Amino acid sequence: MNITLFGTCRINGVTGNNNLNNLINYTQSTKEVIQQIKFLTGEISIPDEYNKLCFRTGLLDNKNISFSESYKELFLNTDLFVVEICSNKKYVCDGYYLHHLSVDSRFKQYNQNTPEHVLEDFEIQTQSEDEIINDIKEIQNLIGNRDLVLVSHYNSIMNGSHMTSRNYLINFLENYCTENYILFVNPSKALKSYPQELVITDDLGHYTDFGFRIFSEYLNDFIIKYVK
Repeated sequence: MNITLFGTCRINGVTGNNNLNNLINYTQSTKEVIQQIKFLTGEISIPDEYNKLCFRTGLLDNKNISFSESYKELFLNTDLFVVEICSNKKYVCDGYYLHHLSVDSRFKQYNQNTPEHVLEDFEIQTQSEDEIINDIKEIQNLIGNRDLVLVSHYNSIMNGSHMTSRNYLINFLENYCTENYILFVNPSKALKSYPQELVITDDLGHYTDFGFRIFSEYLNDFIIKYVK
């Protein structure tokens, strides 16, 4: 089975994935997924000015990601897409969806090659429920008849409470997927047997080595049970 991941390092443990996410980008929002699919298939091109700002690998390597027939073939030959939706925020400039590291002031070390006008002009926009629903439908349309598993973020607790925005998105995604018969994995439920500090690092965004191993086992078992 050829598996393409749209998401972050948190889902890298999927057995048999084609490494396309590491070659190009770690997507976080539905808009980034759609943009990347259209880039992979040649439906859109991204001007040099914005290209490496949209793709994490390009940003880290400080070079643009070129359209490639080999990347396109990986996408076209995919049997299963695992799509992690971990944010309802989009970082937008001139209609292009940027990787957050290219403009996020919390990570200035990644902003060094971002043009000044982008840092000044980009907008952070929060997606509505309707927009996310429409985006999921577009993703389904773009991948056609092939299998899809959606994955949310881990529902971290900070100062005794769930993080409001993350908690809202996770619950919304789970309810929508359940109602519409879309395969869905909630990492918090997958890791419910373990305390948060054992599976999530202090930044509340990444799995510990133990958490990554346990979640990867869960996700692979889920795929075998419900897809293969």
